Amino acid sequence: MENSLLATVDIVIVIGFLVLVSVIGFVLSKVASGGMEDYFLGGNKIPWWVLGISTATSNFDMSGTMIIVAMVFSLGYKGFLVEIRGGVGLSLALLLIFLGKWLRRSRVMTSAEWMKLRFGTDTQGKAAHLLSAVANLALSLGMIVYFSKGAGKFLTYYIPIGEVWCTSIMVAIGLFYTLASGLYGVVFTDVIQMILLTLTAVFVTIKAFFIRSDVTLPEGLFALNLENPASNGMGQVLLEKDPSQWESIFAFFGICVMMWVVRTVLEGMGGVGGYTDQRFFAARNEREASLLTLEAMILSLFRWTMVAGLVVLGYHLIQSGHSAGAQIATDPEQVLPVVLGQMLPDGIRGLVLAGLIAAAMSTFDSTLNAGASYFVRDIYQDYINPSADARKLMSVSRWATAGLCVAGVGLAALVPNINAIWGLITMGLGAGLFVPLFLRWYWPRFNGYGFAIGTGVGMITGLIANKALGLPLYVSFPVTIGAAGLASVIGSLLTAPTEEKVLINFVTQINPWGFWGRYNEKAKAAGLVTESESQRRVVEKINDMLGVSVSMPFQISMLLAAMAFVFHDWIKFTYFSIVTVLCAVGLYFFWWRNLKSEAECAKDDERFKPLNEAIKAAKSIE
Repeated sequence: MENSLLATVDIVIVIGFLVLVSVIGFVLSKVASGGMEDYFLGGNKIPWWVLGISTATSNFDMSGTMIIVAMVFSLGYKGFLVEIRGGVGLSLALLLIFLGKWLRRSRVMTSAEWMKLRFGTDTQGKAAHLLSAVANLALSLGMIVYFSKGAGKFLTYYIPIGEVWCTSIMVAIGLFYTLASGLYGVVFTDVIQMILLTLTAVFVTIKAFFIRSDVTLPEGLFALNLENPASNGMGQVLLEKDPSQWESIFAFFGICVMMWVVRTVLEGMGGVGGYTDQRFFAARNEREASLLTLEAMILSLFRWTMVAGLVVLGYHLIQSGHSAGAQIATDPEQVLPVVLGQMLPDGIRGLVLAGLIAAAMSTFDSTLNAGASYFVRDIYQDYINPSADARKLMSVSRWATAGLCVAGVGLAALVPNINAIWGLITMGLGAGLFVPLFLRWYWPRFNGYGFAIGTGVGMITGLIANKALGLPLYVSFPVTIGAAGLASVIGSLLTAPTEEKVLINFVTQINPWGFWGRYNEKAKAAGLVTESESQRRVVEKINDMLGVSVSMPFQISMLLAAMAFVFHDWIKFTYFSIVTVLCAVGLYFFWWRNLKSEAECAKDDERFKPLNEAIKAAKSIE
């Protein structure tokens, strides 16, 4: 088809945005040069509302949006069910209630460094620490490949210079301000990017809402059940396009949805690693860690109204006989770039394009900054050069950031499509981590050796099952998590348990759910926890469990109501709106009223500071 060329005003807007974020990165470079705490955590001084915007923007990526639009375009509400595997961000509902504050209470820099708090700094702690660092670094690289691939595929529609060159231009800007200012540059440019994304989403939503009356959506798009969707809507198009890519999604659809839910719950209860955990480590206190999560959940509304709007506009192109309709009817991943290129006026197109470039850059720079922290903090400083001074560590931080970027962009050229790499990350490599990450919070007998063995076996099994054998999802996922779980349990039971003192300190600092009763009693006996504090900790757990019962339906119903509004599906809109309001009332009683005050948070930080300073000072080699 004939591509829609950008007008001069569009080009000026896009270039202006790129210049603006570069200037912000340069201005903030001095603030981030104080050391690794500043470079990777913003010195724990960044306000919660900025971190919340950054979390929402980082999850509003271009590649993921292209996939989600393709799924909803082909499957309707069933596409929403597919994207529970990652695109919905359902783990936020669990992070909101309890996991976010647990992460902030850890008071560490990276998810790998967290292993020292849980497993100690002896041999087993070092094993868990190293495997966690390697696994998170591999996942960060995979995510950079994924974002680079999606950005390149999107931009080639507008810039006829090839996918690799389009990707290289975009990531070069993101690399510049990430190198210059670390997390400061990432989160404050995210604020600018969210403004553009919000304007983009509002424009698309309004346009689609008023054009919806002239568009006939397939009946299958309005179904919300677990039947095989291939015969509804345009689901069969995906099967015909690339059976090897989509077959595991359509076959045994109900079973697949249940597995996606299990995956998301495991992720939300165990931790997601990467840039998401980094936001919680960077929060000023645990209260703000919770507040930033609610903000990120609410801001995700804009993504899903835009998705529904793009679906409506895509069907409008098809039904109006537009030449672009044939392309998106056979390749749903092209709905996003084609609709924006064909249905937006000059100027608005440039604003929208800048917003989507912002989405891609936000997730890219977040992953890049977090990925570099695993190499510098957990591999270089602990295993390569423990005596490195602050200046040397800052230099290595920037080299690691650049190296990770180059490797990711290079590998993106070898990936066949966006969904392939996303499926490998979420249900392949990622699936191998879910069980070890889950067990670490809830089972005291789970030790560092078990974590290292379970992580290694899980990731290798995930790669073999998904890539070497090409097993369908409903086989590869249970095989992967089963192998990781079995290896974790056997590895733990056949090796010495974690030192009791480490476990007592952990349960005192975090107050996690699980089988920690004996260690809670020992903490009281040692005078680490008073009787009144012990009672408050029990009440906190009860409120948290009640909070989870409303936080997950709150998030799901809120997003489905937003989509139903754009689709003019008033019955579902009314139903999901009522559920959202009722769950919001529950959140007020079980979550909001029980948040710690600023003073209580400051007191806790001072109380546990000596323990965390000792952990940070411990090196993995002497």
